Amino acid sequence: MISYLNHGEQEARVDVLGMPVDCLTMEQATSQVCHAWQGDKVFHVVTANAEMIYTSMHDPELAEIIRSAQLVTADGAGVVKASRLLGCPAPERVAGYDLMLKCLEKAARNNAPVYLLGAHPDVLNQARQRAEKLFPGLSVAGARDGYFKEEEQKQILEEICACGPALLLVAMGVPRQEKWIYEHKEKLPPCAVIGVGGSFDVLAGKSRRAPLWMQRAGLEWLYRVYREPRRLIRVRILPLFLAWVLLQAAGLKRF
Repeated sequence: MISYLNHGEQEARVDVLGMPVDCLTMEQATSQVCHAWQGDKVFHVVTANAEMIYTSMHDPELAEIIRSAQLVTADGAGVVKASRLLGCPAPERVAGYDLMLKCLEKAARNNAPVYLLGAHPDVLNQARQRAEKLFPGLSVAGARDGYFKEEEQKQILEEICACGPALLLVAMGVPRQEKWIYEHKEKLPPCAVIGVGGSFDVLAGKSRRAPLWMQRAGLEWLYRVYREPRRLIRVRILPLFLAWVLLQAAGLKRF
């Protein structure tokens, strides 16, 4: 199933196992986020990889969150492949880390304040310093690590509102970050909010991405398994995901 969205220009949206994925370039995604942070509503961006979409089949709450998001990017070679099999090819992978960097660059150029939420305190501090070094002029209006208690939620939300960020980056891992954003969406100030997973760890230098050639070849998952063998259990989801996509493409399964 293919539908079209109107975000100032027409871009296709493809249904992958019942989840909407926007078929757009990194430039288009960045443009939408930058346009959205000038608006008067919360603009939720989900960077969906194969694992997230497969998990949503068994997690109704996560599925509803993805469907309600204003922008869902194809974060992963598996999702890009799925879009092609389903007849609406995503032009490229729009990974959460890369999208985060592009948006931080735009924020620095346009004096748009940013709030960082999530990760370990040390990682958060290093990620903030690295971001400010990479993008001179970047205004980090506030930051809070992800190790907070339930009773601290109200204080954190009040702080975010007081800072008035144009861009809110939430690094709590999937699906915690998506569920946190969805739960508190009505209490957040107007801004673009993106769940960025472990991107702060990469930005801080605590973890490394695959070499560029592996990213371009769709083999970043293999590099992650090499670096962290415990990920092998999670990677087994990829063939299951593609099997379901093939059934959907053949019309043998509807979502």
